[in-house]
Amino acid sequence: MMPSRLGALLLLLVSFLLFCTPGCKKSEKESVQHNNKRLRDAIAGYMSEPMFRNKNFVQQITGTEADLKLYDMDEQMLYFAINKKDFDSAKTLSLLTIDPPTAEFGFEQNGDVFLGAYTLKGTSRFLFRIPKNDFKPDTLGKVTVTLPGGITYTVTAGELADFADDLSIFGGKTNAETSKDKYMANHGAYVCIPGEPSVERLYKQIAGNEKNKEVIAQKLLDFVTLSIGYSENEAYGGYEVMKRPNEVLLTGVSDCSGLTILYASLLEQSGIEYRLVYFTGHIAVAVKGNFPTRNNMKITYDNETFHLAETTVKGFKIGITELLQKDLTSELRYIQKPGKDFKIIDVKTGLEMN
Repeated sequence: MMPSRLGALLLLLVSFLLFCTPGCKKSEKESVQHNNKRLRDAIAGYMSEPMFRNKNFVQQITGTEADLKLYDMDEQMLYFAINKKDFDSAKTLSLLTIDPPTAEFGFEQNGDVFLGAYTLKGTSRFLFRIPKNDFKPDTLGKVTVTLPGGITYTVTAGELADFADDLSIFGGKTNAETSKDKYMANHGAYVCIPGEPSVERLYKQIAGNEKNKEVIAQKLLDFVTLSIGYSENEAYGGYEVMKRPNEVLLTGVSDCSGLTILYASLLEQSGIEYRLVYFTGHIAVAVKGNFPTRNNMKITYDNETFHLAETTVKGFKIGITELLQKDLTSELRYIQKPGKDFKIIDVKTGLEMN
């Protein structure tokens, strides 16, 4: 939420001064050291981006009922609001900050609460802020999302930090140049590496004891098409929204980009061979295996045959379900095998995109 500018408004801030005893070289404030900067920055980043996390993310990861209202990057301050009945003076701040006495509280005036340049409507909640560098995420914290079919996705604070630092995805250049000054998103860069703990746990829930690769591929596709919603906002919002697989799972929605990335990430845990297939304005997955050929949606490339797996069609059955655009596979433009060597190949010319 963006702060409202109030101009020259006299603010009454609750603040606390720290003093040193004679001969002390450092104040108590200066002596406090945060022991996990990487975790702090990652969690603060996710808290401040509602498009990439679930609604009760802040409550789950902090263990409080507080909600982040603003991350002021200029001030490097985190603004929180909490219902007065949920505020525990002995506990809430100690869970959020390494230095509770320096938390600043807003004051009530004319039925609202004011703090810095931020206005909180109503007076049923406290408004306070802490320095981002003093934020204290729980190293043992985790976030759990319940998805349809009794499936749960759980990601720990450490795993979130790994995703935020791109340690859990293939990474690399996020764009590929298709022609002079024209670019496309490199979806393969966002696909999860094999063995990433949170996605691997999810994969095991979905696949169960199944050993047949074709059955597993279909079960994974069923999960994606039936459990994750399609976001019109992301699809037609005027700019490309690229999500890591954990972010698709946390939000429970995405467009063809995120759905494809999630499905590919699950396939990576299974060892099933697949390719990302790019069309004009669309992306999907093509899976290798002994599938039916009823819909004739096969893609043959480099002497290998793959079957289209459309992640945006609910209940899509590989090799069976027909699309309104029956000749979609004939419009294939690029193909990619995700990995550290992320080559995106123009299927007509055989040339690699830069």
